[in-house]
Amino acid sequence: MDTKKIILIVVLVAVIVFAIFGTILGFIFYKNNDSNKGNTGKNKNSEQYYITLEDMYCNIKESKKIVRLKITVEISDKDTFEKLENKQFLMRDEINKIIRNKKEEDLQGKDGQLTLQSEIRNSLIELFDNENITNIYFNDLIIQ
Repeated sequence: MDTKKIILIVVLVAVIVFAIFGTILGFIFYKNNDSNKGNTGKNKNSEQYYITLEDMYCNIKESKKIVRLKITVEISDKDTFEKLENKQFLMRDEINKIIRNKKEEDLQGKDGQLTLQSEIRNSLIELFDNENITNIYFNDLIIQ
């Protein structure tokens, strides 16, 4: 056999072996990525449930002003959502207690809003002894 033919056959065999090896590795990495996606961060299949409370008006501590707010509570569990849906009056009461103990300057700006959201969330988690309350959103937050 001619050396050119031998070199051609060796190169073709090497290309075929690398292609097969690459395909196998591709499938392994693709399969691992798909199985790991569900384990990192939020699961795509998890649903979020929302309870939007009616407009609330609260007095501010040591001020003649009032706060008008509308709050949405995010919940990560359907059973918790169903339990809390009928207990909106308790959530409203708890939020009123928090707002009435805040001074006007405590509610100002982005930091004030973030602190208030966190405080309301933590208070509701403690009140209902349930970690499935994941976030608090302000639809409206107006100081008048």
